[in-house]
Amino acid sequence: MKIFLQLPFMVSIIIISVICITIFLLITKIIRKKISHELLIENHEVGGFLYNAVCVIYAVLMAFVVFAIWTNMAETNSKIEGEANNLQNLYYDASAFPDSIKTDIQSTIREYVKRVTNEEWQLLSEGKQDSLAMRQFVKLNRIYLSIKTEQVSNIEVLSQAMKNIQELREFRRHRILSSKQSMPDILWLVLILSSVILVAFTFFFSTKNILHQYIMTAFLVFVCVLVLYLIYVLDHPFVGQDAITPDAFQPLINIINRVGK
Repeated sequence: MKIFLQLPFMVSIIIISVICITIFLLITKIIRKKISHELLIENHEVGGFLYNAVCVIYAVLMAFVVFAIWTNMAETNSKIEGEANNLQNLYYDASAFPDSIKTDIQSTIREYVKRVTNEEWQLLSEGKQDSLAMRQFVKLNRIYLSIKTEQVSNIEVLSQAMKNIQELREFRRHRILSSKQSMPDILWLVLILSSVILVAFTFFFSTKNILHQYIMTAFLVFVCVLVLYLIYVLDHPFVGQDAITPDAFQPLINIINRVGK
């Protein structure tokens, strides 16, 4: 399925929808050949109430899942922005330290950001982290932990920097964990079975003009595929064309490039 994430969203939707619609329309055609319109129409009165109940349950389930997974993706974006902001603060505040420490801090941040936005970001799609980026991150932590108060003229800057470093650990850990986490298989099973049942329920109904039933069934299948694929895309925030990008680091990269010139 991940191959579809590499395609534009609508292209993937169209391909999957065509396959699913074809399958369900073939089943509908077979059922209409086996069971007459008169027999199926008897299900409308009672079946209509049951179908409404199924639709309500399905809508509530989908709304809950989409909200939960969207909230999680928004939190991941927020943590990434926090990581970039803290690195930028550390890069600026390094000017308050002696030149030797300042140079060490800024060069380490430069290397770390370079590794994260290039090599590591590509590895996130596989739930992995870059070993060299991790090495630079550990080095940055050690630099701050080795700074003594008597080396710094402004203790408040050092105190704020230590707080930024602590938050940076949390933000990086959240980013890495987010790339590894996904919805449990049991939840996917429930979502897919619910969608299949929702569409299969239409097999018990009938319209006099079978073309009308084909069109309505196709629309229903398309909506189910659209929602399920949306959830799938949101469940893989670092994969494909709609993945999270390292744009949050761009302001810091611009600063580094200007200083380097």
